[in-house]
Amino acid sequence: MATIAHVSDIHCGRTGFKPKLLAACIKEINKLKPDAVVVTGDLTISGYKENYQLAKKYLSKLKSKTLVIPGNHDSRLRGYEYFDEFFGHGNTFLDLPGISIIGIDTTIPDLDEGNVGRGKLRWLVSELKKRPETNLKIVAMHHHLVSIPHTGRERSTVSDAGDVLNALVDAGVDLILCGHKHTPHSWLVNSVAIVNAGSISAVKLRAYINNSYNIIRIEKDSIEVFLKEIGKKPEHMVKYFTSSSKEGLVVKR
Repeated sequence: MATIAHVSDIHCGRTGFKPKLLAACIKEINKLKPDAVVVTGDLTISGYKENYQLAKKYLSKLKSKTLVIPGNHDSRLRGYEYFDEFFGHGNTFLDLPGISIIGIDTTIPDLDEGNVGRGKLRWLVSELKKRPETNLKIVAMHHHLVSIPHTGRERSTVSDAGDVLNALVDAGVDLILCGHKHTPHSWLVNSVAIVNAGSISAVKLRAYINNSYNIIRIEKDSIEVFLKEIGKKPEHMVKYFTSSSKEGLVVKR
């Protein structure tokens, strides 16, 4: 039905950035020819204009349809204004045949933690309701909604995660894509799959975790997620199946 490349936390800048990995990632994705690329924030290291120019230079080489949202690093030092200039509004959407992808800006200027807030949550739910009920619904955000194992003390989930999760479950969302922690992982909460991407090109990584991105293959009755390191074969992470006994997804790892 569709293939989506999920990239996050590229951290373009003078330090803490591996440009060769990002360039190789873009070549791999263009060869894959996915139906869409979703970039879940932290395009830059500090939100400087030169960081954004570099991110734009790389991401403009992607040949597939692309949805890009900001991360906390992008909103530092009023960097959110550069995001609007180079990539458009942080609350955005991309519709594919049978699939709706909506991105939401969870950043708070100059803070690492995230928040959606009532206003943006109303907008998000409103946009979801505009899409056909038969569409598979995906929401993309930078900050994670559920704590991720092996990432230390929790201090930067979305502050209103409970309200957001409740609203997205009620709205029939199938898949939530997040970044932020540079650690790939997947949860199933009620009937919603929450998939986190690692970092493809940041130096800052936790022990035994390598730079990577996700490849998501969507079929009529399933969502399958693969972990992809540059130059290596995709590694199966998880597969979710549509349940025949109830609405939503069930997991088979």
